[in-house]
Amino acid sequence: MSPVPPNNIPTSFGPEEAATYDERFSKLSAVNSLLHLVVQSQFASLPDTAHILIAGAGTGAEVRYLAPLFPSWRFTLADPSDAMLEIARRHAVEEGFADRCTFHAGYVSSLPEAEFDAATSLLVSHFLNEEEDRTAYYSSIAERLRPGAPLFEAALCGNRSDPIFEMEMDVWLGLLTLAGMAAEGRENYRKSFGTLFAAHDPSEVEKMIGAAKFDRPVQCFQAGLIRGWITQRL
Repeated sequence: MSPVPPNNIPTSFGPEEAATYDERFSKLSAVNSLLHLVVQSQFASLPDTAHILIAGAGTGAEVRYLAPLFPSWRFTLADPSDAMLEIARRHAVEEGFADRCTFHAGYVSSLPEAEFDAATSLLVSHFLNEEEDRTAYYSSIAERLRPGAPLFEAALCGNRSDPIFEMEMDVWLGLLTLAGMAAEGRENYRKSFGTLFAAHDPSEVEKMIGAAKFDRPVQCFQAGLIRGWITQRL
C-alpha cells in the first residue's frame, strides 16, 4: 500500500467523524446485521482459539457482533484512524471483551507478520482508487493469514458502463435517503462515486483479490452497491 494515506483517510475519519459514525447510518443497520450474519456463517467452523484480523476496523462493529458469539476468539483490529480505533476500544471495554483484542493504529501492512485464522475487510477497500494500491492492500492481508484461512471482503462497487448501473445507483441512493442523506448530499455522492472513492467493476475487484494469493472469490452478498465475497488464502 502506498505510504501516503489514500484519500487522507486518517484525517477524513477524525474525532468529529468518529463521534457520529455509529449513528449516521443507524437506519441501515439491517444491512450491517446481514453482513455480520454472513461472516458468522462463513467463520463458524474456525477453531475455538481462532485469531481474527479485522482490517479497517473502524469503530469495531463486527467485533462487537462476533465476540459474544465466540467467547474464546481473539481479535486484532487495525485502522489508520486513531479516533475510530479509540471508539472501538471503548466499546470493547464497556462490553467486556477488551482483553481479547489488540488495537493497531495503522494500516495492515504495518502489522507484524503473523498467521491469523481469518480476516474481515468490510467497507474499506473502496477507499483505494488505484488498482495497484488495492491489490497491495489485499496482499498485505494475505501475507498475514495462514494457508486456507478465509477472508470476507465487502465493498462498494459497480460497473458504470453497464446500462443497469444508473438503476443500481438509484436503489442505493434510495437507501441513503432512508438513512437521512439530503438531496444535495445524494447528488454529491453520485458525483463522488469513482473519484473520492473507488468504483471498480465487481469483476475487477475479484481479479485484484485473486492477484493477492487468494482463491477465486465467491460473491455471497449484495445490498445496493455493496457486494461481499468469501475467499481463502492459497
